[in-house]
Amino acid sequence: MSAFTRLWHRAPLWRTALITTGVCGLFSVLFPAPWLTRQLPYYGTMTAKVGQMLGRSSAAPAADASADEGRRMVSQPPMDAQFEGVIPFAGRQLPLPAGKWHPVLNYQDDISHGEILTSIFVRSEQGVVTGFMIAQATTQSLPASDTQMLQDQCHSTFNFTVNDLPQDGKQTECWMTSPIRVVNNLFLTSNQALQGLLSSPLFIPPALQRLGMMGFDLPPVLVDAAWTHIEKSKSGTGVDFATIHTLLSPALAGQKAVPGAPEDWSHAGMASSPVVADFVGRTDHWLQGWLPYLRKGYNGTLDSGSRLPAAATTDPGFHG
Repeated sequence: MSAFTRLWHRAPLWRTALITTGVCGLFSVLFPAPWLTRQLPYYGTMTAKVGQMLGRSSAAPAADASADEGRRMVSQPPMDAQFEGVIPFAGRQLPLPAGKWHPVLNYQDDISHGEILTSIFVRSEQGVVTGFMIAQATTQSLPASDTQMLQDQCHSTFNFTVNDLPQDGKQTECWMTSPIRVVNNLFLTSNQALQGLLSSPLFIPPALQRLGMMGFDLPPVLVDAAWTHIEKSKSGTGVDFATIHTLLSPALAGQKAVPGAPEDWSHAGMASSPVVADFVGRTDHWLQGWLPYLRKGYNGTLDSGSRLPAAATTDPGFHG
């Protein structure tokens, strides 16, 4: 009797594990896991051949799905890097408000159309976040219907303020200020279209988790100063867009607490709190003065070698 045979009879747990391994291995070939085919190209080729031998038509779509998943790319730049002034972004330019902005996360979504780049930046003072920026722009055109949520963000009745340019059939542009509550390290807003962005599981939770690990504190309230520009593609069908959300802290310098009651930081509550109305008014005024630089950045016509005017860059959340 060989050693293998004796072990087979005397070790029932080992025997069960061996049989289970064989069965699982067989199932992994017959029903390949998309993530495994992406990590092991040879394994993907082998399982595709097995699928063809069995006459299974779903083998190719599975490979296509895994390829799509592979085109979602997330990167976390070093947070000790810092940017000021004008930086390149999605083939365009991104002007930054006053202060030193640290990169938190970059996300490239190629799964649906191969077109959207998202970058997140943070600005802080004494460990407390004073600005949180979400910049998104197309790197390739996408169907116009895919921008409906961007337009819905501007037209919510829960915003503090809303403005837009007259539509001319070629472009759409709007800007707004909106209240954002921070609860248990989550962004919450009554603007449902905006909530879709702020709760995106693809990049917001990793960004906020990274901030927490690095010791950054978020104030309980932020005010979103947002700008969205959508235009028909110059290279063919579809549209291109850029949207910049700059979430500003109304807290005093070096503090986490914000003035006013939590319920005052809303469209309805703002009227009963002069301090809230003042900050919202200053944010809206700053945003309107910031628009020319955002537009020039979209068109790539900013002079990246020159400093932007301090009067234009200094938002109400910046304390110098």
